[in-house]
Amino acid sequence: MVQLKIAFLDEEEAYLERLKGYLIRKKEKFFIIQTFTCAKYFLESKERETFDAVVMTAVFWEAVRGGVGQAKMILFCEGIEEAPQDGCFYVRKYQSAERLFCQISAMLWQKEEKDMLYFPQETAQMIGVYSPARHEDQILFSMTMAQILGETQKVLYVNLMGHSGFYGLTKSQADEDIGDLIYGMMQEGHDFAAGLHRIRLSYRNFDYIPPAVNPEHLSEISKPLYEKLLVSLKGRSGYDVVLVDFGEVFLGFAEMMPVFDCFYCLGKEGTINCLRTDEFLEYLSKEGDGIIAHVNRLMLPGQMQFAKEKDASLLENSLYGGIGDYIRNDLYGGAKIGQ
Repeated sequence: MVQLKIAFLDEEEAYLERLKGYLIRKKEKFFIIQTFTCAKYFLESKERETFDAVVMTAVFWEAVRGGVGQAKMILFCEGIEEAPQDGCFYVRKYQSAERLFCQISAMLWQKEEKDMLYFPQETAQMIGVYSPARHEDQILFSMTMAQILGETQKVLYVNLMGHSGFYGLTKSQADEDIGDLIYGMMQEGHDFAAGLHRIRLSYRNFDYIPPAVNPEHLSEISKPLYEKLLVSLKGRSGYDVVLVDFGEVFLGFAEMMPVFDCFYCLGKEGTINCLRTDEFLEYLSKEGDGIIAHVNRLMLPGQMQFAKEKDASLLENSLYGGIGDYIRNDLYGGAKIGQ
């Protein structure tokens, strides 16, 4: 799971205690914070700690600005929002803690580019998974891969399948889902990184965007929105790996294939299933050989062997059974994608 380490410098100790209390009440693991009421103690801690950001009131600005290393400096504005002359980032101190942390995450992650198809140097490795044969183990394959990659990397899982069985598998529920994120992206001035942070949840060692509870919301996603979503996930999510599980082909699907560093096409035994897979690959080939180069065709058997652990969940059996062994041994041996 992505974790951002942030130092807060403020002379108002009671305020800092409230911030820490907010994170404790919310059981928030995304942010790790340390608080300081004295510049000296912060500078001493820099010998041992590395922070992603240092959020400080104006009284600390000159005292510590040379000692933050690679951390992003953010000014804590207590009154009128006035940034220093060098044009630093700044946030209002007296606002809801939830919004405060969303703004900070956006400042650390978001990368605005004029050309949406240009990817910044620091981007996520994108993995796509789709089964034209409707393999029943597609979600187990994808989520098992997310768990394995999540052992060593920051992984975000995105499910674009209707009625995928995700909530039953994970025994979870969500107040907001990907439909809410998509709706926000339709609004002018939407902050993608903040919206993602607000709805993302965790399962074991990876994060995920809650899948659509109402599958009709997926049908409302236009081609430009799909493009914006995938490009934003790659360039602005802040994760090492983003794994996208597809349920349907959408308008412009083949055109978006270059976004993916690796794409798995899951086949299935049977004549008709092979024909379905062949037709899908032929559809992609019409966009050029470069598109097909991204695709790995995998012929998964109809049912893969599961570990027979008593009382273990289906996902756990998948992780330590045939699917997990297949991913570890036959695909990349557990190495990082791209290596």
